Amino acid sequence: MGSVFDRKDWGVGDAEWDDWHWQLRESWRTAQRVMDALGLRADSEVCRRYPMQATPYYLSLAQSLGVMDPILRQCVASEEELHGGMPDPFGEEAYSPVPRLVHRYPDRALFMTTSRCATHCRHCMRKRNWQCFDGKPSEDVLVAAVDYVSKHREIREILISGGDPLTLDDDDIAHVLKAFATVDHLEMLRIGSRVPVVMPQRLTDSLCEILGGCGKTVWLAAHFNHPAELSEESRLAVERLLRHGVPVVNQSVLLKGVNDDAETLRLLFTGLLKMKVKPYYLFHGDPIEGTMHFRTGVERGLELMAALRNRVSGMAMPAFSFDLPESGGKIRLEPGCELEKAGDGFAFTSFEGRRIIYR
Repeated sequence: MGSVFDRKDWGVGDAEWDDWHWQLRESWRTAQRVMDALGLRADSEVCRRYPMQATPYYLSLAQSLGVMDPILRQCVASEEELHGGMPDPFGEEAYSPVPRLVHRYPDRALFMTTSRCATHCRHCMRKRNWQCFDGKPSEDVLVAAVDYVSKHREIREILISGGDPLTLDDDDIAHVLKAFATVDHLEMLRIGSRVPVVMPQRLTDSLCEILGGCGKTVWLAAHFNHPAELSEESRLAVERLLRHGVPVVNQSVLLKGVNDDAETLRLLFTGLLKMKVKPYYLFHGDPIEGTMHFRTGVERGLELMAALRNRVSGMAMPAFSFDLPESGGKIRLEPGCELEKAGDGFAFTSFEGRRIIYR
């Protein structure tokens, strides 16, 4: 492992290393050190379009100094990102009745708190937003979102997302949660965050107390993709969440060159269960601009799920799934299912009964 990824080379003590503010501040400066170590140019076209950012903690998980290391492949810029894909294949912006709120499914809506993340995942489904709205939502934006949800009683759940909502300060997170908690017909708030993976120091007791005590049931959906991410720091962060009444599920993405083999997935899913995290989804890669090189093909995902079946318990098996374009919703596939070939893709029926081609 190159010394640039060795914790001691940052020259800080435990107090700074364990301070999430320090990790977040260093996430930009660290990118330059990584690119220098790998011989990459910070002024390349891909870095201008999709800037690099990674916390020192996350980089310390790297197992080798090379762009195909499973940790580095997820956070180091690649020229492959310049080819193919669409910025918003699922039409989120067309389903946004007020700023930052997306209402695609009848019973749930998504609220984007910020475009900021602690680490820029190269497979991100919202790369188009990386530099759009860095800060917390204004009071006007939050009030408009809560007002919309209040008027739509069919909405039972709000997904608090981004970017990463847990990069906001405690007070700002508490304000957002309490605002939605005032809506009587909401049953649950779900937080989508990569923080347990890339910056577990953020999950302090004070934050976990806020999440568990906002007045609504709160779940956290984490995003572990590789067994190397299942560190002791992440385990302790999950324990703090559970201690404050916040259950944790995991949504992995099937990534070529990272986790697209059965043994890696087995170690990931069983390791998550050991950490008391339920593997929830394994997503096939979305056709997002800048991420196409990570896609394995649906058939490969089904092969891997078949290879895992009966090798791990049902508790460890997530649902293999993907989102249809044209806002067609999620499709879940099981090994042995019949796929309807349609040209260079497959045909599926959306939750609204529409026939949609998926490539």
